[in-house]
Amino acid sequence: MKGGHDDDDDVWNASAVILDIDSGSWADRSALHDAASQGRLLALKTLIAQGHSVNVLTIDHISPLHEACIGGHVACARALVDAGANVNVTAIDGVTPLFRACSAGSLACLELLLQSDARPQALAIFQPSPIHEAASRGHSKCVEMLVSWGVDVDFEIPHMGTPLYTACRCKEFLCARKLLDGGANVQRGSYMETPLHAASQKDCLSIVKLLLEFGADVNARNLQYKRAVEVAPPGSLTEGFLLIYEATPRSLSQLCRQQIRERLGRSRLHLLPHLPLPKAMKNFLQYR
Repeated sequence: MKGGHDDDDDVWNASAVILDIDSGSWADRSALHDAASQGRLLALKTLIAQGHSVNVLTIDHISPLHEACIGGHVACARALVDAGANVNVTAIDGVTPLFRACSAGSLACLELLLQSDARPQALAIFQPSPIHEAASRGHSKCVEMLVSWGVDVDFEIPHMGTPLYTACRCKEFLCARKLLDGGANVQRGSYMETPLHAASQKDCLSIVKLLLEFGADVNARNLQYKRAVEVAPPGSLTEGFLLIYEATPRSLSQLCRQQIRERLGRSRLHLLPHLPLPKAMKNFLQYR
């Protein structure tokens, strides 16, 4: 029979096999992680020059690039990328450096990652979504950049809905505007719950008006068969506005604008400024 010391060694060796742990593949926190998280560029470059791996991971699969992006340290992020850091490395919770950049609202880090072939969108609905993260935190510039890089503005996650629905629930007007400008479907939210329902529940009148201007259906019903006015807080400004809006016919110009945009389709909305139309008409079609 083996002694206790040998048994302990066997347990450790078995654990190492199960977890596929290699002494060079992860560290609890390396010097590179510390330098990147604190934005110490000179120290970071020195460590890289000394041969430290830029893809070293913690036990949770956090890379130095993750740390640089959450801190918004673009110079450190660029040094890591230039040295071969994996821009699509995924932490144990599914978070990428690009997601971290969106969390921090770091437009510079986001742009760097996109230009370095980072994936702008989650690969599956159960993974953390950068555009939802940016929308929920009010980082409208990040939302705008992701949209310009072709992210699906109607990408729906079961527990969060679409990015527009998320922006409405979080009362982020500018993010909602950027998504709508990018062609987001004003009716798509979470299952039968529309963005208008979300904004009405939060009594966010500015977003309610924005959604209606972009053609939201005031009569759409959710799973409880309730219209937006019925989920607004009783006696609120939103409820009062919706009651008046329901009784007021929409203008012909509004209806025409909605039809023209729908005919163009989301993929061609960026061509609106180039149409042979008067400037005032082009501005109107772009909600400006």
